[in-house]
Order: sequence, then structure tokens, then C-alpha cells
Amino acid sequence: MQHEFAEPSWRELLSTPARASHLLQLFDSEDFLASAVAHFSAEGLSRGEAVLLTGTREHLRRIARELRSAGVDADAAVRSGQLALSDVDESLARVLAHGELDCACFDAGVCDAFEEALADPRFSGVRWWGEITNTLYYRGEHAAGLRAEELADAAAKKYGAPVFCSFFGDRYDAARYDDALMQLCCVHSHVIPAEDDTDHRAAVNRAIAEVIGDLKGGMLQSLASWKAPACQLPSSQALLFWLRETMPERFEAVLERARHYRKGAAS
Repeated sequence: MQHEFAEPSWRELLSTPARASHLLQLFDSEDFLASAVAHFSAEGLSRGEAVLLTGTREHLRRIARELRSAGVDADAAVRSGQLALSDVDESLARVLAHGELDCACFDAGVCDAFEEALADPRFSGVRWWGEITNTLYYRGEHAAGLRAEELADAAAKKYGAPVFCSFFGDRYDAARYDDALMQLCCVHSHVIPAEDDTDHRAAVNRAIAEVIGDLKGGMLQSLASWKAPACQLPSSQALLFWLRETMPERFEAVLERARHYRKGAAS
């Protein structure tokens, strides 16, 4: 079954992402975003890779602070060209017209950035983080956001470069589990749904046990035969997607109970 693989931590995934991997972080905390992207960046810099970051100015400032706290001289890395920061709104202004993504322009920009980094003999590779789709989705430009992810995925495969994306949302809000979220997961190779996988899994499992009961008999058969998204999805998140599809009438109650237990773990 798709959701029974050994689950590495998000730090392991972001430290040494596989070539051409396309990772998706679901975040509901600015601290989690900054911590994850700074870790991804610091590990790339320490390995001699070029690191490209495309985010909001506020997020880039937060990430730079996290890098400095980790002992990374981000300013020196920028001056040397190993670390490149770009404002997501300015980047999108160059490839959008009336809400439509100029796919050729977007693709050319990504490919040019990858090729320039890979052509530099100082660097052993390149990795890229961005929140382009997150920015487009919250402007209401969903189709453009999904298309940008598809193009980024193609570029990752073409150049063997890991691409890391961050998408904001409350993971305990039933409204966030629309078809768009499933589509986003399907265009990524890995999904990181929570900062603490153990706590998230415990909260979800406890909520399901209390709202639905033990998963056995027909329910267990349904879970075993369920077609999960074609990505590495932690078991707790896979359970939630399965539940939304098979028992939508109980889905919101499970999420609310999981939120309650997650708050208890955090307090």
C-alpha cells in the first residue's frame, strides 16, 4: 500500500533530496516555513550547491534570519552567487498577463536559472525553493498555479534538480481538502504535512479511533484498495484523504477532534 512506506523526517527529506524530487510542504506557521526552507538552503550551501529561493519579501527575510541563526553567512553566499533570492511578486509580474501564465516565458526563466547554476564549475548542483503556486492560489489564480507546478516538475526532471514548494493552509480545516489540494499532491513526489510527524499521526489516529472506531473489516479493505496519490504521502495524511473520499460525513468531525488533540500535544 502507498501509505505504508518508511517515513523519513522532513529534515531528512530536505537535507539530501533525491535528484529531480519535487517536494511539497503544507504549512500553517510562518516559523515552520522559515525553518524548513532555511534547513533546505543551508544543507544545499554546505554541499556546494547553488540555492535559488523565490518567495515574498517577508518570508525571504525570515529565512535569512534562520540561516544566520544556524551560522550560515547568507549575505556572503548572495555576494558569491551561490545563493540567489528573488521576490515572488516581481517574478510573477514577468510571466503573467491578466491571470494567465505565459508558460513559455515561465519555463524559459526556470531553465535559464538552472542552466546558469549548473554551468558554473564552482557548484556541485542546484536546488530551488519557491512559493509561486501558493501566491497564485491566494490570488484566486488556481489554474495558473497548478500549471506552474507542472512546469516546475518538468524542469526538475529535465535537470535532475530538487524543487521544494511551500503551500499555506490549515491542515485541520475541512474546506482546505478540496480537489486542488489533491491535484497539488499528485504533481509532487513527496508531501510534508506537519512539522512533527509523530504528533500529527498520533492526533489523527486517536481522532479516527474515537469518531469512527477501529479500522477493520470492510473499512480496512476499503483502505487497502484505495488508490492513493502518486507521491510519498505520510500515513496520517493518506488516512485523511481516504476518509474524505469514503466517509465525507465524518471527515469534519475527525479533523476537529484531531485539532483538539494536536493542541493538547502542543500545550
